[in-house]
Amino acid sequence: MNIEPLSKSIDDCWNQIGVEGDRSCPELKTAIHCRNCPVYSVAGRGLLEREAPIDYLLDWTNVLEESHRNLSVADEAVAQAANTQSAIVFRVGGEWLALPAKVFQEVTQPCPIHTLPHRSNQLFLGLVSIRGEILMCISLSHLLGLALPSQALQSQRTMVSERMVVIAKGENKWVFRVDEVYGVHRFPPDRLQDTPVVVSKAAESYTIGTLDWHDRKVNYLDAELLFYTLNRRLL
Repeated sequence: MNIEPLSKSIDDCWNQIGVEGDRSCPELKTAIHCRNCPVYSVAGRGLLEREAPIDYLLDWTNVLEESHRNLSVADEAVAQAANTQSAIVFRVGGEWLALPAKVFQEVTQPCPIHTLPHRSNQLFLGLVSIRGEILMCISLSHLLGLALPSQALQSQRTMVSERMVVIAKGENKWVFRVDEVYGVHRFPPDRLQDTPVVVSKAAESYTIGTLDWHDRKVNYLDAELLFYTLNRRLL
C-alpha cells in the first residue's frame, strides 16, 4: 500500500510555524516547545500506527535475512575457534614433537645443569635455576627413547636455536632441553591422526596421534602420561 506524502496526510505544523519553522505559532507561548503540544503528539501516534509501505517491509526483510546469514557465519567461526586446540611444536634431535600449549609455562635460553651425586642419570640430568626457582631437569630424548642425532645434525646445533622448556601442571614442574621451538600451532581435533609416526617404541606409547605441519608429521604427545611417568619414576 502506498502512503500519502507527509505534507498531505499529517499536519506538520511544527515544521512550518513551530520550533522547526518561523515560530509564529501562538501555542508556543504556553507550550514552549512543539513536543508539549497535543497536535504534535497526535501526529506522532499517527506516524507510528500507519501501515508501512511494501518496499519498506521488503527492504527490512532483506536486511534482517542478511544479518541472520552474517550471524550464522560468525557463530560458525566462533564455534570452530572454540573447538580449536593449541599445541607448541618443538624439535628434539631429528624429531618434531608437540605438547598442549596449556602445559608450557616458559621457554627460555639454555642454562647450566647442576648434576647431583648419586642422583643424576640419563633421565634425571640435574637441577636448573629458572628465574630463581630451582627445578628438576630431565632428558625428554631419553624418556622417549629417541635415537641420538647424527654427527651432521649435532654439528648444526647452535645456541641460537636451543632452548630450555618449562612445563607445568599445577605445582608440578619439569624442565627439558630442546633443539628448536617453532611456536604455537592451532588445529581442530579431527585433524589429529590416529596412526603415530613411530620414532621409537617408547615414543609410540607417549604419542596420542600425529599432526600435519609444514609438510612434516609431528608426534603429539600425551601430557598427562608424561607428567604421570616423571612423577612415578623421579619423585
